[in-house]
Amino acid sequence: MGVRGVRTNTCCKPHRRKELIMSNLFRLVGISLVIFLLALPAAACKPWESAMTLIMTVDTPQDGTTVSSSPVTVTGTVNKTAEVKINDMVVPVKGGKFSTDFKLTEGSNVINVVATSGKDTVQKTLTITYNPSKQ
Repeated sequence: MGVRGVRTNTCCKPHRRKELIMSNLFRLVGISLVIFLLALPAAACKPWESAMTLIMTVDTPQDGTTVSSSPVTVTGTVNKTAEVKINDMVVPVKGGKFSTDFKLTEGSNVINVVATSGKDTVQKTLTITYNPSKQ
C-alpha cells in the first residue's frame, strides 16, 4: 500500500519504459518505410515489376492480313518496363505502349516484334501481305 491507502504498482516504470521503446521503434520503422517508398520513383525502381511475367500484345496489324498500302502502323502494349524491337529496330515505349510505322515490300512480309525486360523475352511474329493497288 502506498500513501493514503492507494496501491502502487511496482512494475509501472519498467512497463512504461518498454512501451516507450516499442512506440519509438514502430515510429522509426514507419518513417523509414515512408522514406523508402518516396525514394523509389526517384530511383526509377519498380520492385513490384520484378515479380510480374512480361506480357506483350500486338494490337495492329493482325497476323495474316493483306493490306494495299504501305507503311503499316505496328502498335501494341507491354505490361512492364521493357525494350521493344521490331525487326531488330528499337521502338520507343511510353506508358507501356509502343507504335511505329513499318515499310512493307510487295508480297509477304514477316514482322518480328520482341520485348525484353531483364531475363524475360517475349516474341510475336506477324506475316502481312502487301498487295499494292494498281491504278
